[in-house]
Amino acid sequence: MSPPGVRVRSGRLESILAAHAQWTADANLGCRCQLHDATLNDVDLRSAVLFGACLDGVTLLDADLSLANLSKAVISDVEFSRALLSKTDFTGAEIYRTRFLRAQMSGANFGQTKINEGNFQEARLEGAGFQDAIVRETVFNGGLLEAAMFHGAKLASCDFSNCRIDKAQFQRVRARSCRLFGVNGTDVNFRNCYFHECDFSNAVLYGAKFNNATFQATRWVRADLSGADLREASLGGADFSDAILRDVRMGAANTFATDFRGTDLTGARELTAQQLFQARTDGYTILPNGTYGPFLRFSGAERPKVDRRAQ
Repeated sequence: MSPPGVRVRSGRLESILAAHAQWTADANLGCRCQLHDATLNDVDLRSAVLFGACLDGVTLLDADLSLANLSKAVISDVEFSRALLSKTDFTGAEIYRTRFLRAQMSGANFGQTKINEGNFQEARLEGAGFQDAIVRETVFNGGLLEAAMFHGAKLASCDFSNCRIDKAQFQRVRARSCRLFGVNGTDVNFRNCYFHECDFSNAVLYGAKFNNATFQATRWVRADLSGADLREASLGGADFSDAILRDVRMGAANTFATDFRGTDLTGARELTAQQLFQARTDGYTILPNGTYGPFLRFSGAERPKVDRRAQ
């Protein structure tokens, strides 16, 4: 059964789009597209120009809006589930309570958008751009975010659980109370970001870049960051208990009150005795030289063993 709403016939829709195109060129001509409680399932709107349009309560299940221009649009309570939105432009749009479940959105542009209570669950967002976007209470869990770009975005109470984020870019992101449980990816870039009270538990982020990042009151329980670069990162108060930090780089990182209890730090480089002394370690911590903790001052356990066979 189709969701309730007024069905818009193709002829009428074409007239609405033509009038909107006139309005886009000259606000004194034509008429702005304003669709309310309309049902447009399976509609073909490829490359449609909907700049500044108003969509409220519209159902677009399985619709094709690839390459469409929805920049500066006001979108609320819209159903885009399973829609084709590849390279669709949402730049500067305002999006409220809108669903993109399992939508195909590779290369979509959400730069400078405002998104509140969105749902991108299991959406394919490869190469999508969220630069300088403001995103609140939005769900991405189970989505594919390979090479997605979040430079400068502000995120609050968002859920990225179990997303694939290979080569995703999170530089200068500011995030609060976000859930990244079980995110998985290689070569992810978190340089210069700020995460406060976020949860990365069970994350697998081999070789991730965290240079100059700040993780305040952030959980990394059972995460695997093998080979990551944490130089000059601020990890004060972060919880890495039972995490794997093999072969990470930690030069000049702030580890005051960082929880390394049960953490595997085998081969961790550039850690100093002072850094480990300021952190919390226990008998289950594996220190950089391969011995078990807790770390003792002057023990030399902060220095990883040199593999003579590799020389």
